[in-house]
Amino acid sequence: MRKDNRNVLLIEKLTELNEMEIAKVKVLTAIFMKTLQELKDKKMQSMVSNFEEHAKVYGQDLADYQEIYDETISRYETQMAQIMEKYKERFINIQLELQEAECNQKIAIANFKKSFDIKSEAEEVSKEKLAQDYSRKMFACMQKKENYDLIIDECEKELGNSIKEAENKLNNVFLDKSGQLVLREESFLTKWMNKIKNIFTGKTKFNAYCIEPTSIELEMIERKLPDHIKQIRQKTVRFVAKIKQAKDETNLIFEKMK
Repeated sequence: MRKDNRNVLLIEKLTELNEMEIAKVKVLTAIFMKTLQELKDKKMQSMVSNFEEHAKVYGQDLADYQEIYDETISRYETQMAQIMEKYKERFINIQLELQEAECNQKIAIANFKKSFDIKSEAEEVSKEKLAQDYSRKMFACMQKKENYDLIIDECEKELGNSIKEAENKLNNVFLDKSGQLVLREESFLTKWMNKIKNIFTGKTKFNAYCIEPTSIELEMIERKLPDHIKQIRQKTVRFVAKIKQAKDETNLIFEKMK
């Protein structure tokens, strides 16, 4: 096969590899964003249902608590958004490390091909020293490519882990309230008696069993938010530092070998 044809084939293969890498990241990104959105929707609906169910049980009109209700929902959504944003930043940082590793890997492949061509030409004209030099460079390029294989695998694994971590964090911080208040089928007499009770104690119970516990929960989440955000940020920084070290070591070994 002619050299020009081999170069065209290499470019085609690298282009295909790049397209596959982009598609893979797009799939992981779609899963990540869908997971976060579905969790957010579920948690928000859970909070809304909690208010509605308590209001129904204690005979309260939510319109009378509109200001408190709106503020509570807004605080809850804001808290969730802060944690979600940190996980989005984490995901993007890992993606950037992955893209750089993939780029360096393709450069190593292209350099291997270049060294192979020069080595072959040197052998044809009996330039033994030049052929040996480029044989060594070929080996160095292949080693660099294999090292970047490991770095890429590590980044892809971390992207998958970050999806699970975000899901676990949101589930642990924002507890699902669905089913916490069990609504039982009541007889006509029981409904009538509860209606009478709610005239005198419904407001007090609604405050005691819905508004106050929810307010305390939000305050606890707000106090712990800085720690949650710090943990996510630190984990991201540690991972990026680990990948940078691996890249630096790979490049150093390459320089010594070539």
